[in-house]
Amino acid sequence: MRRRVWILTAAVLAALPLVDTILWQMAVRRLEAGLEAWATRGREAGFTVSHGRTAAGGWPLAATLTISDMAIGGGNPLLPGSASWRAPAVVLTVALSDPRFLEIEAEGTQHLRWPGLPDLEVTAGRLVAGTTLAAADESRDVELLITGLTVTTLGPGPIRRTSIARARSHVSFNALASAGDQATAGEPALQFTLDAAEIGLPDTLRWPLGHKVGALVLAGGVSGPLPTPRQIGPWVTAWRDGGGSMELRRVGLEWGPLNLAGSATLALDDQLQPMGAGSSHLTGYAATLDALAGSGALTRSAAVAAKAVLSLLAGTPAEGETPDVDVPLTLQFRTLSMRQVPLVRLPEVDWPGQ
Repeated sequence: MRRRVWILTAAVLAALPLVDTILWQMAVRRLEAGLEAWATRGREAGFTVSHGRTAAGGWPLAATLTISDMAIGGGNPLLPGSASWRAPAVVLTVALSDPRFLEIEAEGTQHLRWPGLPDLEVTAGRLVAGTTLAAADESRDVELLITGLTVTTLGPGPIRRTSIARARSHVSFNALASAGDQATAGEPALQFTLDAAEIGLPDTLRWPLGHKVGALVLAGGVSGPLPTPRQIGPWVTAWRDGGGSMELRRVGLEWGPLNLAGSATLALDDQLQPMGAGSSHLTGYAATLDALAGSGALTRSAAVAAKAVLSLLAGTPAEGETPDVDVPLTLQFRTLSMRQVPLVRLPEVDWPGQ
C-alpha cells in the first residue's frame, strides 16, 4: 500500500511540469490573440497601432509577452491624429495562479506627443497598469503603479521636468451603472482612488506654493453614463442633463505651508463649467494666503479678506502649534469662494467636440 502511495506521488510530481507547461502555452496564446484583437479594434476605431517582434517568457509561474517598438497614434477626439505614444518595449504578464488579471508594463524611455505641446520624454523606475480581464458587460478594476517617474519636455525652449516619486491609483468600473441599468441607478459608474507622493513641478515655472508637492490623495466616485471615445461633447451635455456628478469623499493635499483635508461634490452648470460645494480642514492657511498673494494667484484684498474670515472661524491653537480651521467652499460661475469671499476665478473648460 505504501509503495502505491509513493508511486502515485512520484507520478503526480512528474506530471506537474507538463501540466504547468501546457497552462503556460495556453496563457501565451491567449496573450498573443488578445494583443492582435486589441490592435485590430484600435485600427477600426481610427487609431494607428504598430509593434515589432514579440517574445514569450515567464515560465513556470507566469506567462509574459514582451512586445518591442510599441507605438499608438491618434485618430479621434480623445487622441487627435497628430498625437502619439511609443515605447521600446511593453511587457504583458498573466500569473498562472490568477489568469484573469493582466499586468501591462512599459519599459525604457517613452515618447509622448500632443498637438500644440512640446514632445515629452518619459522615464520611470516602474510604470505598470493592471486590469481584470472581464467581459464588456462585467465590472472591471484597473490599477496603476508608478515609481520614479520623470517627464521632460524636448524641443525649443527651456527644459522642464516633472517628477513623481511614487503613485498608486485604483479605478473600479461598474458596467451596469455606467450603462444606466435601473437596478444600479444609485451606484457610481466609476469609483477611484489616487495616492501620490513627492511630486516635483517644473522649476522653470513659478508656483505659488513651491516646486514640491508633498502628497496628493483623492478618493471618490462618478455617477452617470461613462463617455465613449467618439462622443465626448454630446456626452458632457447628456451627463449634466441626466444629473451626473462627481463625489470626492476624500481630498488631501500637502503643498508648501498648506495641509488640506476635505470632501466635495461637483457637477456641471448650464454653461458646462464645473460647479459644486465642499468642506475642508486647513492647516497653515495664513502662510498659504500670503504666498498666494505674493505670487499673484490671489489679489491682496482677497487674501486679506480670506485671512480675516478664517481667523474668526479658527480656534485658538496651543502654544507652538499652527492654526487650523474648518471652512466651507463653493464653486459657482467659475469662481471658488470661501464663506462668500471670492478667492480665485478659474479658466473656462473647453470640451472637445462641443
